[in-house]
Amino acid sequence: MLANAGILQDVEEPIPGPPVVPKTSQERAAFGCACLQFNVKRGDVSHNRQLAMDGLHAAATAGAKLVVLPELWTTSFVKEISDTLVAASLAAEADVCQLSGELGLVVVGGGIEASEGQFYNRAQLFDHGRSLGSYRKMHLFSPIAESRLVSAGDQPLVADTSVGRVGVAICYDIRFPELCRYYFCQDAEVLAVPSQWPEARSTHWRTLLKARAIENQLFVVGCNRTGSETSLKHGDALHFPGDSRIIDPMGETISGGAGEDEPILGEIAPRKVKSMRRILPIDKDRRPEIYGKFWGDAWHGTPVSQRRP
Repeated sequence: MLANAGILQDVEEPIPGPPVVPKTSQERAAFGCACLQFNVKRGDVSHNRQLAMDGLHAAATAGAKLVVLPELWTTSFVKEISDTLVAASLAAEADVCQLSGELGLVVVGGGIEASEGQFYNRAQLFDHGRSLGSYRKMHLFSPIAESRLVSAGDQPLVADTSVGRVGVAICYDIRFPELCRYYFCQDAEVLAVPSQWPEARSTHWRTLLKARAIENQLFVVGCNRTGSETSLKHGDALHFPGDSRIIDPMGETISGGAGEDEPILGEIAPRKVKSMRRILPIDKDRRPEIYGKFWGDAWHGTPVSQRRP
């Protein structure tokens, strides 16, 4: 059940600042990146907030300038969303936004959002203490009936930050290349992917992250949580391997986690994006003028079962 949605109008969120205009990828130096993987404790915002704050300090000390947190890092997936829980989640996000300013970080991650009677699984993009926007998860995971808890978003998020142009997707979204291709067409250099991806399909996780990096010629930073919790739908145990990945535009894994509750660190060199897009000019060789001819009804959502006699 969803409790008292939409009455949190008085809860303050970070105020968006003016857009950041970064240098070109050819001019910018390499920078440190971190996946802040940890065991997200269901419904315990205070516990999760402390882990996030400690992890951000550790990542900044290690030289990171971009940090990605797990999906729903404030609460994980809960059976019931209350106004109290949403308020606590928003407060924790605001603390992380403020800390991003104190530490000079770009941070991607988020929790539950309440808006006009609906709840959303969303991630925010913070840059040096300012919110550059939020992304509501577009593809909800039907095997666990995620749509019973939250509504689906319908807008992508790509923004210029102090480390470059960043696009955001959440977990299951990476199974849908259409969204990620949009970010390529919008000149994104980094795709940030907060996630809670179970160990049972970990091979898919690692393969899809590489595929999105190669086909879109950008860095992919996928942050996956650690620990275990029970499925809300069936009550069976879900194990999360903490196999976060930082992958370059060639599909090479720069850094990967192995279950540790600590930042997974790697280096992002923006020039690699520029180089790959020059060597393999995919954007120039695309044929958008003909794709619609053979996509037809498939693009507009006609189910596969209805497309063939």
